[in-house]
Amino acid sequence: MTIRNAEHARSRPMTEPPATARGARSADTDDWDPDSELSETSKAVIATVFGLALLIAAFAAFAAIGRLGGWAADYGTILVYLAFFLWMSIAGRVFWWGADKLIAEARKKSNTGDRR
Repeated sequence: MTIRNAEHARSRPMTEPPATARGARSADTDDWDPDSELSETSKAVIATVFGLALLIAAFAAFAAIGRLGGWAADYGTILVYLAFFLWMSIAGRVFWWGADKLIAEARKKSNTGDRR
């Protein structure tokens, strides 16, 4: 449904809900496409491994803390430490997103029986 102008939109009743209105879904619901080639678990494993690799690279740079200080002297303290903070934040978020998905999948599989 294409709307050309505001008057046209008001004069014609809307037959379809807007694309942004998807019902009463919670914020936890993923927009996972079941027809995609990768399953949700595969995406979680890839995200976990990639995030862990980014964290290891950041810790390797942090282990050589003298380099970080040298970079700060060369390029500016705020820029270097802001870049390091952003790197760690993104890497940590990617890692924990994947890890949370994997943990949730493991809990789903282990909670199938009654444990009284």
